[in-house]
Amino acid sequence: MLNIDSLSQLKALKSQIHETHQASVLTGVVRGSQGRFGFVATDKGESYFLTPDEMAKVFPGDTIQFTTTEDDKGKTQALVEKLIKSDFKVFSGRFLKKGKAQFAVPDVNGLSTWLYLPPNACEGVEENDWIKCEVTRHPFPGGKPQAKVISKIGKLEDAGFERQYSIEKFNLSHEWPETTPSELALLAEENIPAMSQGREDLTALPFVTIDSEHTRDMDDALYSEKTESGWNLYIAIADPSAWFGMNTALDKEAARRSNSLYFPGRNLPMLPQELSNGLCSLLENQNRLAIVCKIAISETGEATESSFIEALVSSKGKLNYNQVTDFLDNQSDVIESNLADHITTLYATTKALNVYREKNNLIMDDRPDYYLTLGDNGKIQTILKADRNTAQKLVEEAMLVANLSCARFMADSDLGLFVEHAGFRTERIGDIKTIVEQNEIKFEGDFTQADGYKALIQALPTANSDRPLKTLLSRFLIRSEFTTEAKPHQGMGFDCYTTFTSPIRKYNDLLVHRIIKSKLSGKKAPSISEEVIDNLQDRLIKGRNAVYQAENWLKLQFLASCTQTEFDGTIVQLNQGGFTVQLSDIGVDGFVDLRKQKFEFDKVYLTHSKGDVTYQLNTEVKVTIKHIDLELRKLELAIITAA
Repeated sequence: MLNIDSLSQLKALKSQIHETHQASVLTGVVRGSQGRFGFVATDKGESYFLTPDEMAKVFPGDTIQFTTTEDDKGKTQALVEKLIKSDFKVFSGRFLKKGKAQFAVPDVNGLSTWLYLPPNACEGVEENDWIKCEVTRHPFPGGKPQAKVISKIGKLEDAGFERQYSIEKFNLSHEWPETTPSELALLAEENIPAMSQGREDLTALPFVTIDSEHTRDMDDALYSEKTESGWNLYIAIADPSAWFGMNTALDKEAARRSNSLYFPGRNLPMLPQELSNGLCSLLENQNRLAIVCKIAISETGEATESSFIEALVSSKGKLNYNQVTDFLDNQSDVIESNLADHITTLYATTKALNVYREKNNLIMDDRPDYYLTLGDNGKIQTILKADRNTAQKLVEEAMLVANLSCARFMADSDLGLFVEHAGFRTERIGDIKTIVEQNEIKFEGDFTQADGYKALIQALPTANSDRPLKTLLSRFLIRSEFTTEAKPHQGMGFDCYTTFTSPIRKYNDLLVHRIIKSKLSGKKAPSISEEVIDNLQDRLIKGRNAVYQAENWLKLQFLASCTQTEFDGTIVQLNQGGFTVQLSDIGVDGFVDLRKQKFEFDKVYLTHSKGDVTYQLNTEVKVTIKHIDLELRKLELAIITAA
């Protein structure tokens, strides 16, 4: 038997072993990869490798406890010890049969695990169906996850499938609440005279809308008048906040949707058509409730003074971009004579704004638009590439100065909703310093701060380099974010920025309208919580990704049916494995894999070099299709030659 001292020593040893083990147990969040392996990251920024066997026990996003070990090559690996939390509950993907077994193949970045579907969990589902599923068994610790089918979404060949699938995958709200019809029934055209009481009557001003030919949700109209010192620019913005209040069913659903999404063939509006295309839309010769931003513009294009007016307006012309561009570029008679002088004045105003902005702020590079025409089968018939025209640039200048004026208006109060752009990503600061030094870019200031960033970008044309430095630096930028503080938008070179010109289409703009009106009336403004900000940011990203996925999927199907074998393109991104090429006439991205070709990758300048051949951003190339994977929505390309 052990004596009392021995028992005490043994107890102390066990306690020491337990404490040592506890100290070596770490907590982190799982991150997947394009392969079967993964990583787990701690809140201290440390990252540990998960082998395929360990990754098979978890899902991306899981919070786990883990210990570390070393493999036979001395590399540290993570071993999953305990599952703390898993938010991976519902997913979309593809149904797959292997022999007598059936699986769900998740359409989830970083997850390569198939989930077993018991026979009674996938009744009525067929080969090539895309499905929505619920996880019924987590893979920890045995590595054998299971799921059940919630709904069948459809097949790729179905008309409208790409839109419907994106809605399901990104969990977008797409059905109106049951109370919507009853709320809409109370809203009518005949209410406008009573609702306009107390508003300034600006219906005599010859506002015009300038938009795409088939647009019905028109939320902005423009008018400009010449003054002794420059111009007075009026930007009338539809006022949906006058039609429904906070916490109504309409408002809650608009908040859930957050944005109108323009899918090919059929959009997903933020507001019901009765409002977006009717009562709120600034239709021609119809009185409409609006908030008008009136801005004094100097001869040099500087916005010297601005004010906001709750008004009643009436558009005197529904004009489209091509029509106005034809008039301005060719002086044709496509615009009614009573509006011609007003359009000419408006053009002079926005040209001055552009000159001022080019000198004092930052101009982003234009990108072409791609217009898709769909057939009865819901698939692309034609793709039309179009550069931004004169009228689009005119409207853009008016919207930018209105949004800037709105941000400055809110910056003077205790409450606002702004769009901040903080400049470069922190991890790229060292690379940018190298670029500045090696290319002898002369500027004053700290490029991590707003003024210094603007000075750096403005100095790029004087750099001693033939590299595409502006495009290169744009790849090192952080994403813009919503905030309640008036912080700089470095990407545009503005001291602060917001958007309020699309309240029919964007919930953040609708919130800004409510803030403006509260400030004008002296009433209590709506609160903007962190939860509201997070929802706006999340919905914005998911909405953009959903539309991009649907468009990309349709374009890849169109490309797969093309008889063309060679395509012109431009390199738009590079990484260690190769580079992405955007096909010039179609606007779809494909990847050129260089991993087996022994090119040398420069992570600072984003170049691949071998001998006399160098690939960098903006390089024009000629490519051919290597492989199109419609299930994974991936396009592999091969280089024919650099243009």
